[in-house]
Amino acid sequence: MSFPKYNRTNSQERLGVNAVAEAMAKIGQIWRETPMADVGIDGQIEYVSPEGFATGRMIAVQIKSGPSFFKESKGDWVFHPEEKHRFYWERFPLPVLIVIHNPDTNLSYWQDARQVLRVAKPSDAKGISIPKSNVLQTTSAQTLFEGFAVLDQEFMSVEEVLDYLIKTKSGNASFPVSYLNLFCSGLTNICRSLYFGMDVAMTVAEVELHNQNSPFGVGVGDSEHKFLFDYIKFIVHQRIADVDFSDCMIDWYDREMQPSFMAPLTSRGKELVRHIDELEGKLKSEGKIEDTGYLHAAQEGFVQLLFTPSEIQRIELTNKVQNEYLKNA
Repeated sequence: MSFPKYNRTNSQERLGVNAVAEAMAKIGQIWRETPMADVGIDGQIEYVSPEGFATGRMIAVQIKSGPSFFKESKGDWVFHPEEKHRFYWERFPLPVLIVIHNPDTNLSYWQDARQVLRVAKPSDAKGISIPKSNVLQTTSAQTLFEGFAVLDQEFMSVEEVLDYLIKTKSGNASFPVSYLNLFCSGLTNICRSLYFGMDVAMTVAEVELHNQNSPFGVGVGDSEHKFLFDYIKFIVHQRIADVDFSDCMIDWYDREMQPSFMAPLTSRGKELVRHIDELEGKLKSEGKIEDTGYLHAAQEGFVQLLFTPSEIQRIELTNKVQNEYLKNA
């Protein structure tokens, strides 16, 4: 007769989970371990703002622990998930961090697996690269929650949001655009949704330069693009619209282009529209701006897909593909 044998793998797993819990506690974040039915997610981290408010913004975490994940490598660590986990993480509704923990050094390394899988090409290697610089124990909460556009900025009242939109302007005289311009000009769908794209920013700038009788055209460089991307981050961080910021990050970082989106306004976004309308009404009643009848600053515009001649030809090509397929169906 012998005693039950304890599987050392269990100890390795606990060391990894405990390391994540400790790292989150040290930076004031909430760690919630999944107690049962772990099918590729070991727990969640909820973002706590610098003021100590739990925000409801969460990222999922899968933890792997043990020396086998740290084979000698001159570059990044590489984690090889099973195909079922790749499929699961890519479609998960939250960002998914893969964390590998080294019990020998007591250091953990992380990568946003969902983001990596979303941008991967079919020809790419199946492994997930985890940078050696991504040490969990030295990573800030803002960095971990980048997929939510978390800023080192207080959560403002709607009145403060409006004040910020009005006062935040591009510093380039050939790009006279404010955040209020971008917000009001992007309203659509009976002011229930917000659209953003370079077409909005360029049109606002062109109209402003025309009104100023400027002899110069619109000028857009790196600082102006950053100004626009910061606008998106502000909208997301302040929960004005439900923007898929992870998708915006693909455009910004991987494709090196300005994102475009149409997203529903949150209740705060709709309240912001009402505040803009109230401010406009107050200024009109005081005679500070003229009465424009049914024309308002916060009013819906219409978004339409532009059909060029090549797009018209694509309709015919689509019909040919459809008809040929049906012949053999």
